[in-house]
Amino acid sequence: MSDKKSHIINVAIELFSKNGFEGTSMRDLASAAGVNIAMINYYFGSKEKLFEAIVEGRSEKARKELEELAQDPSMSAIQKMDRIIEMQVAKVLEKRHFHKVLQNEVMLNKRPELNIAIGNIFKKNGAILRSILEEGVKNGEFNKVDNGLVVSSIMGTINHVFLSRTICNLIFEPTPQYGDPFENPKIKKRVIDHLKSLIHVYLLKTPPETKQE
Repeated sequence: MSDKKSHIINVAIELFSKNGFEGTSMRDLASAAGVNIAMINYYFGSKEKLFEAIVEGRSEKARKELEELAQDPSMSAIQKMDRIIEMQVAKVLEKRHFHKVLQNEVMLNKRPELNIAIGNIFKKNGAILRSILEEGVKNGEFNKVDNGLVVSSIMGTINHVFLSRTICNLIFEPTPQYGDPFENPKIKKRVIDHLKSLIHVYLLKTPPETKQE
């Protein structure tokens, strides 16, 4: 990827995060990036395609990490799921505002073609998560469960907690000493530990009870 193209993407992430998709015009993007609109169109074709390129770029990075994790023979399936929870929490917190814009796009569905493209991007990463769940069932580590809803439960909880300051404050009732809940490592740890506990109880097979003589 050229330096100029990368620069436009980085500027676009910041503007979309700050102003939302609707609130960011091509003129705004061109001005902030120090380029003309024709150059943005040359690289991406439209604002929708630029947004799609950003989602694909971020998902591709996550996909590589997930593929390495899925193929790691030294880790059990539950250890892989634990790591996925840690990775997803960190990813959302790193670019919380952009994830909020992305979530709004998916939920509002104002641009069906863009929505379909985003869905196809997410589908690739979701397939890797499902393969780890299937691995756990196959090797006898996991109960047979609804894989799609397991993934949704993890991602939905993280988005619910970290994409709304109002919701986060209602859940954790932070005191002034707490500071920004999105910057507080204790809250991050609570969410991670909670999700790990949930999936351990739900996924792991209960060892057979030993008969008492």
